[in-house]
Amino acid sequence: MKDLSVTVGSLTLKNPIVAAGGPLAGTAQHIRDCVDAGFGAVVTKTTSTPWFLKRYPRPYYRLLDYKKDSSDPFYVPDTYTWMHREHNSVYPPLNFARIIEQVSGYAKERHCALIGSYSARGIDEWSEIALAYEKAGCDALEINFCCPFPPEGLVKNPEEAHVGIYFTRNPEAGAEVLRRLRSIVKLPLFVKISPDGGEFGQLAQVFAAAGADGVTMFANNKVVRVDIETGKPVVYGPAPGTGPWIKAFSLRWTAEVTARTNIAVMGNRGATTWQDAIEFLMAGASAVQYCTPIMLRGLGYVRVLLDGIAGYMERRRFDSIADFQGMAVKQLYSNQDLIDKVKALYGEVDHGKCIGCRRCRDVCWYDAIHVARKAVIKKKNCAGCSLCSQVCPVNAIQMHERDNDLEHFQALASAHPELAPEDFFPKEAGQ
Repeated sequence: MKDLSVTVGSLTLKNPIVAAGGPLAGTAQHIRDCVDAGFGAVVTKTTSTPWFLKRYPRPYYRLLDYKKDSSDPFYVPDTYTWMHREHNSVYPPLNFARIIEQVSGYAKERHCALIGSYSARGIDEWSEIALAYEKAGCDALEINFCCPFPPEGLVKNPEEAHVGIYFTRNPEAGAEVLRRLRSIVKLPLFVKISPDGGEFGQLAQVFAAAGADGVTMFANNKVVRVDIETGKPVVYGPAPGTGPWIKAFSLRWTAEVTARTNIAVMGNRGATTWQDAIEFLMAGASAVQYCTPIMLRGLGYVRVLLDGIAGYMERRRFDSIADFQGMAVKQLYSNQDLIDKVKALYGEVDHGKCIGCRRCRDVCWYDAIHVARKAVIKKKNCAGCSLCSQVCPVNAIQMHERDNDLEHFQALASAHPELAPEDFFPKEAGQ
């Protein structure tokens, strides 16, 4: 049997799949159901203290770019956009602690870590809730520095808006919160960062120095979509949004934060499939949170994710997650590496495969391809971008490494050689 266990800060999880904070874990029964589904950890629905966050905005979900299949009621497309007007928990944090108390033993018996998520305002609120969650039986805390967004227009005192994303945008204020919490609770502290923040490597370093054991990357950020038939913005205006399309952004910062800090990273936004979990783990994540994909597919999807990871490990002969975790981080190239280690390419057509469809010609922006019956690539003009090989419907184009960079520079400047830097076209001796 493959070992799917992972270490996340000081926590050891039986597997890397984590229920992200949200409707999945908003009640005692929902938390038990998540535990039974097989998650390695469950993050509870975020609680917060301002009155308006317990009432508004009302839960409202919209799926865009979501293609259905009438022959398969359970079909979920590979790509979609999820926008929502979701509220924090209707239960005040100290009341939600009683829910945690009801389920913490159940989770521990089944080796599922329980991570309490909340957001607060002043230091006293942050501290009181942390102590209550620790006493209730949480194994860790997720300090939500993203949700909720500032309540513009709902409060007169600006300090009332110092909640949620405020602490991502003001990391020193967030660090102050973490230092206080680190001094009063023994639980691991994971900071949920907003993707609407700044330079996340620096943010993670600030939070790590203040006592954070890890970061969650990311919660949703605000997006806008427009109904072109009515001219109205979908769900009334800028709203939290996510989808598989954002995975590359989350992966980029997961890799960078992992490379620059020693704290744990839980990947989140954009993860949809088991393959995504592998990508996040290879990019350095210690675990991967899922919410929207589970909401769309049901809790049975957790087993699909776990079986997919185990099957992948069997095929690749990995015995444990540690065998491939961080594999991509070790191979990230610096700018100097790109110069020293990456050779220029050029394309060549296999005329035995080529069907003369002209697809390659239409995507070549270096004027390197002409087509009669078959495509021909002019090596002296080919920039080596490889786009033609990727769109070719019959895989008739192979890319090869050039012998030297000078040929590559000359190809790049072949349209206007007279305007190229002098060393691109060196003059022969005697000229």
